[in-house]
Amino acid sequence: MKIGILGDTHDHLPNIRKAISIFNDEEVDLVIHCGDFVSLFVIKEFKELNSNIIAVYGNNDGEREKLKEWLLDIDDKNIISDFHSIEIDGLKFFITHGHYKEVLDLAINSGLYDVVVYGHTHKKLFETYNNTLIINPGECCGYLTGEATIGILDTKEKAYREIIL
Repeated sequence: MKIGILGDTHDHLPNIRKAISIFNDEEVDLVIHCGDFVSLFVIKEFKELNSNIIAVYGNNDGEREKLKEWLLDIDDKNIISDFHSIEIDGLKFFITHGHYKEVLDLAINSGLYDVVVYGHTHKKLFETYNNTLIINPGECCGYLTGEATIGILDTKEKAYREIIL
């Protein structure tokens, strides 16, 4: 399975559109959004996405109930919550924005998850710690680092490919 991963979109519509186009071209099976959509109008862009979304709320996501409502309006299989634990293609995932560092550290150190995905720091990361893959796709917006990045995880190969927008 191919999973598109992005986060910290922070209202940057051109980069969000690029990311969605890449995910559609790559025929990803699912997209994980690591939080910080920021404004509600951003959600409308995801109507163009050809897969479902698992998302978590970021510390800059204000209209939480409307955000959830709008994501579910796109497709009732979309999911958004503060944290998410799910099995995908035989791998146990924990998804968080990462602004609750204690929760992130507990998930990474617990040994319960094959993959931990988070955002918040805007710093891309792909490493293995005690057999747990840790992924931060960086920032889709490119505001803080000057480099807009997303990624695609191949669950069969446990391989991650960074994509610069």
